[in-house]
Amino acid sequence: MNDPFTYICCVAPEQADNARRVPSAHMAWGIGPGMTLLSANASVPRQGGLMVISDQPYDRSEGDPRRLAQECLYLCRSIGYTGIVCDFEQPVRRLLEMFVGDCAELFPSRGCSVYAPERYICHNALRVILPTALTSGSLPNRLRQAIGQYGANRITLDMERLSRDLLLPGTNSNGVSVSPDTVSLLLSSRGGGSFFSGELGARYFTYKDAEGNTHFVVYDDAGTFRYKTELALQMGIREGFILYPDMVGLGLL
Repeated sequence: MNDPFTYICCVAPEQADNARRVPSAHMAWGIGPGMTLLSANASVPRQGGLMVISDQPYDRSEGDPRRLAQECLYLCRSIGYTGIVCDFEQPVRRLLEMFVGDCAELFPSRGCSVYAPERYICHNALRVILPTALTSGSLPNRLRQAIGQYGANRITLDMERLSRDLLLPGTNSNGVSVSPDTVSLLLSSRGGGSFFSGELGARYFTYKDAEGNTHFVVYDDAGTFRYKTELALQMGIREGFILYPDMVGLGLL
């Protein structure tokens, strides 16, 4: 492994000064009504980094996705950013899919990258954002499958810090999110240890609640992040997105 793994730190405008030493993706924009560009109205660093645009404000109203893509490209080039990250969490929307496709046509020819979730991959110029926070299945197999489909050089990991509590048997699928402090409290109160799963790339333990229900808690720590980055490097994947608070909490900054 000659090349190191690169963490791209996702930062809000108020966090940017503290993350200047690492590659950054700036979370300061959203898609508003009519496919308009919304801004956090806060200063963001110029020269270097990525523009992150969220679909959370989008209300499914009509608009011109290509005009929005052109506006984002102009903004990136004027600020000095190297690309755009489509941080889309809603189900696939027609106009958002068109916007991603327009970005894929416009950005690369200007020397800028476009990152998008796998369900929005509609063009071979796009970089694929692949989640690593699994509560079931196999992370190594998932990475191998994606590499076979897209190639390792197109994949960037979404390294969300996993911390979830699932009720067994799996009646609540992905479970509920719990804080790292809650995980520590549960571990100390039950008086036992946790175990590492190479398939999930995470640690886990079980406990019973006051009603006698069995819970499965799966979570990340600094060790599981090292495992995931080493696994990625072995497969030729070189970078991943991580939120600023997780980067600090895991001692990676």
